[in-house]
Amino acid sequence: MPDRQQGTVAKWLNHKGIGFITPKDVEPAKDGEESNDILVHYMQIKQSSEDGFKSLEQGSTVEYELEADPKNPEKKIAVNVTGLDGEDCAPKKKYKGGGKGSKGKKGKGKGRKGKGKGKKDKDGDDEEEDEEAEE
Repeated sequence: MPDRQQGTVAKWLNHKGIGFITPKDVEPAKDGEESNDILVHYMQIKQSSEDGFKSLEQGSTVEYELEADPKNPEKKIAVNVTGLDGEDCAPKKKYKGGGKGSKGKKGKGKGRKGKGKGKKDKDGDDEEEDEEAEE
């Protein structure tokens, strides 16, 4: 069996189906430094799901094997990614609500509320003033 490595999920990008694993005993890269993180593609994740969607929870510990990256042979990618002891990987938690397009929030467009004076009636006077005068 190939040599299994351990690491921590540094980042997961749902929209791209990829993520990055920081190998155990390797310091995370600081700003401006080149990262030592290992790329992982969703197809390499061992995880059962009802809809076939696979993801990794940021901060979770995983085990994996290394292979040369087909797009860049100088780099390595993670394959056969599992949780500890070959278990299924922990999926990224799904958040409900609060994202773009959530209902009940006002848009950023220009509204008329609170701008200028009240409605004008046919003769150009403010209706509110006319109503007060009738009382």
